[in-house]
Order: sequence, then structure tokens, then C-alpha cells
Amino acid sequence: MSVPSAVLFDLDGTLVDSRPGIVAALNATLRELGEPEQPEAALVPRIGPPIHDTWSELLRLPVDAVGDVVLAYRARYATTMLEGTRVYPGVARLLEGLRAEGRLMAVATSKAQPMAVALLEHLGLDGFFAAIRGPVPPSTEEKPATVGRALEALGLATGAGAVLVGDRHHDVSGGHAHGLAVIGAGWGYGSPEELHAAGAEAIAAEPAGVAPLLRGVQRVRAS
Repeated sequence: MSVPSAVLFDLDGTLVDSRPGIVAALNATLRELGEPEQPEAALVPRIGPPIHDTWSELLRLPVDAVGDVVLAYRARYATTMLEGTRVYPGVARLLEGLRAEGRLMAVATSKAQPMAVALLEHLGLDGFFAAIRGPVPPSTEEKPATVGRALEALGLATGAGAVLVGDRHHDVSGGHAHGLAVIGAGWGYGSPEELHAAGAEAIAAEPAGVAPLLRGVQRVRAS
């Protein structure tokens, strides 16, 4: 079975551990709104989904009612993002290996695209990727649309020779919407149980486990 020609990666919880900056910005915004702060353990599961969905759940409001809150959150997060993010151990080696094999790579993230680009540039990872795609504010774009734009940027059709690596069920559904196999990032914010339940074709316990799984996961039809 051939190795996929392209690999799409989620960002938060897959390539980078961004929890300190995100948790700090979430709690700072909650304080400003007069809401109680939440412990990190309660907020980490909120990392990964589209940010409008996160704030909708935190404030118990419709998604279309949290636009101003998202703007305020993003302004605060921009001040903590660079210092509050680290690359997961083993990620750089994984990316170097895939590049040496000639694999096209892209990022498909729910983080706002300008922030994702700035973060990857700061961390020195941007050069690995032919495309970095995320929602462009004020868009409330969901993961399937982001994955679709990443594939388009790589010049690939739906389901054409790509695998997605991500840590949350949104990544699995976003990849499957385009006929992609999904490798769960078991080191991220989602649990193996969440990834299994969402239908991930395989789960890697650490970044070093991704490359050996690429040959065995294939998906050819969009859901």
C-alpha cells in the first residue's frame, strides 16, 4: 500500500502545546465579562474546537451571539500566544522526516489563520508547510471547510492521497468529510476514547508513531 503523498496537520494539541497561553486568555476574558475563572482541567477540553463554539458553550449563548467576545479573547490571546506555546517533543523530527521523503504538508487549524501563521513562524515550523489554513476573522468556518481549503491550496481533490493528523473529534470529522484517513494525535488534548469514537483510522501515542502508521491508513470516499 502506498504512503500518502500529503499530510495535513492540526495545530493546537497536535504540533504544539498551546494550553498555557489559551487558558490564560480564556480566564482573562471570563474575568472581564464578570464570569468566574475555570480551572485548567476544565478548559483544556475546550482547546481545539472552533473558538466561537468554545465561547458559545462557556457562556451558554448561541454561536452568533459571541462575536464580540471572540474578538476580545483573540486580542488577549495575541499577547500570550508566543510565550505560552511550545512544540511537542518529536514533532520537528517527524516533519523533517516527512519532508525528506518528499511529502507535501499543510496545516488545517481552527486557530485564526493570521495567528497560526505568526505562531508557526515564531516557532520556526512554517517552512515545513506548503499551506497554512485556518478561519480568517470574522469567519466562523468549521473544520471541514478549513480542511477543504488546505487541500485546495495543495492542489489536491477530495480524498486524493492525503492523511490528516489531529487530536480532537473535530479533526476526524473534518478529515472524513473530504475522504481522508485520520491518524489521531494521542499526545494531544483529546483522549484515545474520543478519537476512537469519532472513527479515527489509527492513533499514535507520540509523534514518532505517526510515520509508521501512514502506510496502513487509507480512505478513498468522502462521507
